[in-house]
Order: sequence, then structure tokens, then C-alpha cells
Amino acid sequence: MYMYFGADASDMRTQSHSGATVADTRFVQRLVVSTLRLMLMWKRSATRASRAIPIAGAGIVLGSYDLAVISVALAPIRTQWHLSSGVVASLGTVTLLGMLIGSLTAGFLADRIGRRAIILWDVLLFMASAVMAAFSPDFALLAVARLATGVAVGIDFAVVFPFVTDAATSNNNGSSNKGRSMAWILFGANFGTLAAYGVGGMVLADVGALGWRVLLGSSVLLALPLLLFRSRLIEAPSWSELTPLTLRQLRRRATVALKHERLGAQALATLLYQLTDQGVGLVLPLLLVTILETSASSGALDAVLVKVVTIPASLVAVLLIDRVSRRRLQVTGFLGRAVPLCLLGFALLYNIHLSPLIIGLLLAAGYFFGAAGPDKTTVISPSEYAAPEIRATSQGLSQAAGRLGGILGVTGYAILVTLAGPGAGILLFGVACLLGAVISLAALPRLNPIITVSGDESADS
Repeated sequence: MYMYFGADASDMRTQSHSGATVADTRFVQRLVVSTLRLMLMWKRSATRASRAIPIAGAGIVLGSYDLAVISVALAPIRTQWHLSSGVVASLGTVTLLGMLIGSLTAGFLADRIGRRAIILWDVLLFMASAVMAAFSPDFALLAVARLATGVAVGIDFAVVFPFVTDAATSNNNGSSNKGRSMAWILFGANFGTLAAYGVGGMVLADVGALGWRVLLGSSVLLALPLLLFRSRLIEAPSWSELTPLTLRQLRRRATVALKHERLGAQALATLLYQLTDQGVGLVLPLLLVTILETSASSGALDAVLVKVVTIPASLVAVLLIDRVSRRRLQVTGFLGRAVPLCLLGFALLYNIHLSPLIIGLLLAAGYFFGAAGPDKTTVISPSEYAAPEIRATSQGLSQAAGRLGGILGVTGYAILVTLAGPGAGILLFGVACLLGAVISLAALPRLNPIITVSGDESADS
């Protein structure tokens, strides 16, 4: 065995001049240098606009935690209140409905009255909804609390990225690092999801049936420092210098963008991606419990092992986001997620036995390609391509389409699981990714947008 691996390693060394090993080494070097360069750039910057980027983006981590923590809580809630799987899964749908409402309303308001006030009040809504959920006496009040949580998450995703784009534009005179700044924020969101799965599994194992209340209320502790830091933010000068449009003007301008400025195509791609991403994410622990026949706590911890691949995948996206066209990343990610999900769906649908390791690897592969591509591009692109006066509106509309996709994904999965089992539900997610790849390839531009301080943009289609 040692001789085999020794010979293999020797062959690799002798073949390094062919480019494979050298390419891997250069990739790692570029990743490390890029990370250190961005950290140093942020530290040396004297502008509050630049330092506001991670503060604003921390809300995305909190939102990701809130979205994932309910999936861990579904199994014990079902047991405690003797609910059917369909009823308890509706909590995920209600959360996504709240996100749709938050995205639609916050985008228009952020372009009308500014970004800072909205992302500040948003944190208070996070905290209030978490307390309400933790002390809910029945399912109806819990559903209302999760609706409010969804509104808060939707607001953050609709407003934070336009805020970051404005801040970066004000600070660096329209350089090409805005995409990477937003990719770093989305990279942090992976830790929110992983924390929810990991903490959830441990709390359920230690506290028991009532642990779901602790989990849903834990968001308050995460929101407190965010409230403190966001209260010190200032509005980005690039937005402050604009003359805000009226709500009627915003609606008209957004209609034009949907029809003629690629926003409609990107919104549809976002819908298809979130159909699979939020669909899988909200049911992943419960799915693993069903397929592997494990406990709720084990399902949550198994979900961590599957989801952890999004960390290196997101680092790949950070490295490539300003080097490779958004379209190429998006198409590759869609296809890379579609293949393993379709394979897993067919295997489960036709009762082909797969070991737990193979199931985990297929799900992990789907997560990896999604996190390295459309998970970032579908969020980043709308605020980049849009003119400054409708930046938040465009982001809100695209995110609202994504939330609608999430609702369709969770609902479609629940229906298909009832009719034909988990394989049919997973197959739905795979087909959605295939459609997303086709739309992205056909309708999106090849080059990255270039947004100047005045809001002019250039993108070769």
C-alpha cells in the first residue's frame, strides 16, 4: 500500500511540468493572495462606506441561520403537536411567503427613502419574530412568527446588496471588486446555515422535544450585535446624490427593466435556482431522516456533513466572480447541480439501492456546484446591472421571484413525496436546474457589468 501511494506521488511529481499539479498550486496561491489582498484593502480603507460592507452583510448570515433553523425544528414540532408532515412543512412555505412580501416591498422603499433605515428596522423585526416563535403556544401563532421572520429575511436580501453596491461604488470609483465583496457576504451565509444545522443537532440531542423553542429563539442573540453595528452605518453617498423616483415612476422603470434589460431573464433564473436551493435546504434534515431512517438530531448533523462542501465551493466563487463571466459560472453551476440530483432522484424513484455514503456524495455534489455558481450570480447580478435609481427595486423583484421559486419547490416537493416518494421530489429539483442552465445560456450577457459612479453600465450581450 505504501509503495503504491509512493509510486503514485512520484509520478505526479515527474508529471508536474504537464500543468495539472502546477495549475492546482497556482489556484491555491491565487485564492490565498486574493483573500489576503481583500482583507488588507478593507483594513487600510479610511472610508466608512467600505467598512460598512461586512456590517451590512452580516444580516445575510443571520437570515441564512433563520431559514435553516426551521428545517431542523420541523421533526420535533411535528412530534410535539401531532401534526402531519404536510402541515408541519407548511412552516417553510409560510417563511418563503414572508420573504416574497419583504423582497417586493423593501426594494421599492429602499429606492424611495434610502437603504440604511430599512436594514436597521429589519433587525428589530428579526428579534421580535424570534421571540414570538420561541414562545408560540400553538401552531397558528408559530406560523405568524415565521411569516414575520420571512419578511425580515426578504428585506435583507433585497436591500443589503444594493447597499453594498452603492458603498463600493462610492469608495472605489467603480472598480471591479464589487462582485467579490458581495460574494464574500454570500460566503458568510454558508456559516449561518451550517451553524443552524450543527447547533440544532446538538440542542435537540441535549434538550429534547422542547429544543426547537431554544433554536428559534436563539436568533435574538445573533441579532443584538448586528443591531448595534448597523445603527452606526451611514447612507452611501452614491445613493444620497440621486433624486429618488416616485413609487409610480419606480414601477414604470422596473417594468421596462423586466422586459428589455435582462432583469426578467435573471429573475426567472433566480426562481429556478431557489426552487431547488430553498426546496432542498428547507427539507434536507427531514429528507435525510426519511431516507436514512435516523433520528431528528442525527438528520441535522448529517445535513452539516452534506452542506459543508459549500465552504470550499463559495471560496471558488469568490476567486472567480470577477474573473469569469457571470453567465459561465451560472450555467456551469446549474448543470453541476442538475446531474447529481437527477441521478439521486431516479435511483430513489426506481428503488435502486444506494449506500448512505453515495446519497451523501450526490447531495454534496449538488450543493457544491450550486454554491460555486448560481447561488452567487443570481443574487449579485440584479443590483449590478440595474441603474442606481432602481437598484433596490430590481434586486427586490429578482429576490421575490426566488422566493416564489422556493414556495413552488417546497410545495412541489411535498406533493410529489406524497404521490411518489422522495425520489420524485428530488427529481423536480434536478429538472429545475436543467431549465435554469438553458435560460442562463440563452438570455444572459457574456461579460460582467461595469458600473461607474454615475450609474452607466456596459455589458456585452
